Amino acid sequence: MITAFQHVGMGVRDTDGAYRFYRGLMGFRIKLSDQTSYLEEMAPIIGAVVEMRALMAMNIGGGGAIELIEHTSTRPLEPHEPVQWGDLGYLEVGLKAFMLDRLYLDLKSRGVEFLTPVRSMELSSGGRERYAYLRDPDGLLVQLVEVEGGRRPCVGGVRHVAIGVADMGRARSFYADVLGFREVLHEFKGRIPEMDEVTGGKEMEMAVLAHRPEGESALPLLERAVLKLVHTPGYKGKVIYEGRRWGDVGLMEMAFDVTDLAGTVNELLGRGAELYHPPTRVDMGSGTVGSFAYVKDPEGNVVEMVEVEKVLHASPRVMKVLLVRLLKLAAALRLV
Repeated sequence: MITAFQHVGMGVRDTDGAYRFYRGLMGFRIKLSDQTSYLEEMAPIIGAVVEMRALMAMNIGGGGAIELIEHTSTRPLEPHEPVQWGDLGYLEVGLKAFMLDRLYLDLKSRGVEFLTPVRSMELSSGGRERYAYLRDPDGLLVQLVEVEGGRRPCVGGVRHVAIGVADMGRARSFYADVLGFREVLHEFKGRIPEMDEVTGGKEMEMAVLAHRPEGESALPLLERAVLKLVHTPGYKGKVIYEGRRWGDVGLMEMAFDVTDLAGTVNELLGRGAELYHPPTRVDMGSGTVGSFAYVKDPEGNVVEMVEVEKVLHASPRVMKVLLVRLLKLAAALRLV
C-alpha cells in the first residue's frame, strides 16, 4: 500500500554545496543517510556500476524528504539545453512554506534570488494558493507554496513535484487509476501572466492532483503526495534526461513510502504500470536500510516505491516516537 510521499531525487554537481542550501535555507536538517559507494543495486537504473554519493534529509516542518545524488567517479552530466517549462520529465519540486510573506523577505535578505515575488492563484476547486519561485544552486526549479501553521517563517518538506507530459489525458489516467491521484485540486488551460518568468509565457494545460493514502506510514513527518501535470500544446518539449543517466544534474524521480513492497508492486503491475526494477534490498549507510522498486509511467518517467526497515539504526516506529518528542521540544522552544 502507498502511504505517503517519501522523497524527491535530485542529481547535483556538489552534494556539500547543495546540502548547505537545503539545510541552511530550506530547513532539511534531519540527515537520514549519507553514503559514498559503488551501489551495484542501482546499476540497472544507471546503466553501469559507478560511484555515487547519496544524502537523504528530512524537514522538521513535515512533508517529503530530499535525496541528493552526486556522481563521484564520473562527471555529472548537465542537461544538453536549459530545461524549459513544458519539457518532458520532472520540472519542479514544491516545498511547503510557512508565513510566506515574511519568509520571502527573510530568504531574500540571506541572498536567495527569487524568480517571482509572492503571488496568488485562484484554484478551480475553491480558495487561493500563494507561492513564490526560485532556483537552487544547481538551477533546479523550486516553488514555495504557503500552508497554514508554523510558529515562524520557515520552509517545510516536499509538497509536490511537477511533471511535463506529452499527453495530458494519458498521464492523468495513469496517475489516477494506477497510483491513486484521484483528488483534483486545480485544473487550468491557458496562460498565467504572473508565471511568465517561469513558463516563458507558454499556453498550458495544468492539473494538480492529490494522492489518497492507502494506510498510515510508519515513518514520521511524511504526508500525502501532490502532483502537478503540465502540458504545453504549442511547444513540443524535449525529454529532459534523454542521453543522460539517473543522478545526472536535475530532478529525476519521486518516491513513495509503502508497506508490503512486493505486494504493492504486483498490484501496480495489475493496474497497468510498467516494471522498471524489481524489489531490491539496499543499505544506504548511516544505519538506514530498506527495499526499493521502480515502475515507469507512460511517458517513461521513473517512480520509486520504498519500504524502510531501519532509519539511523532504529526501526521506523521507534524513529517516529523519537521525532514526535523532538517536535514537541522544538515547539516548546518556538523553533517550529
